[in-house]
Amino acid sequence: MQRVRVRATEQVAGSLSPVTRRTSPAPFSGGRPASPRPSFRRVVPVAVAAAALALSACQTQSPIQTDVPYVAADGVPVDLGAVQLRDLVVISSGKDKAGVLSAAVSNNGGEAQRIAFSVGQGAPVYAESPAHSERRLSDESQVQLPNLPVGPGDVVTLNVQTPTAPAVVVVVPVLKASGYYASLAPTDAPTPSTTATP
Repeated sequence: MQRVRVRATEQVAGSLSPVTRRTSPAPFSGGRPASPRPSFRRVVPVAVAAAALALSACQTQSPIQTDVPYVAADGVPVDLGAVQLRDLVVISSGKDKAGVLSAAVSNNGGEAQRIAFSVGQGAPVYAESPAHSERRLSDESQVQLPNLPVGPGDVVTLNVQTPTAPAVVVVVPVLKASGYYASLAPTDAPTPSTTATP
């Protein structure tokens, strides 16, 4: 259906009479006037693609944490061939006092191993690891480092070694005897078995 617009009133044959002129109707699109703006359906895919590109750019600057290797424990791991130590920490009540070694120790070999721990050039202390065993260090009897040079909240550098594996140097956290480690508070003095010579 065409629309008719009245454009002017002209004098025809000496009298006034309305004269109408036909004009082209405005273009229609689905009952609505055509618009020069892009349709919504065209804009959405472009916006989604731009958002995906922006998020992928963030990935290159901030890698997913699970892609970064880390130790999910308080302590550190030590590998000595057949002997493996996990979550190695030192429990101490203060600087220049005794420190108790704590770790999960496993021995996959067929022979018992003696593990030596020392701070710097100090005298080592020892712990026994039976063949084909898994146990907690210092659970039955404390393995103590005398005169620890640092206190809780700091770290200490330890030399760890077995007769069948070279020495490993590790930086071990020093923690206070509280919470999970409350039962590992150092005793008054190291037991003779922990300071025996090899």
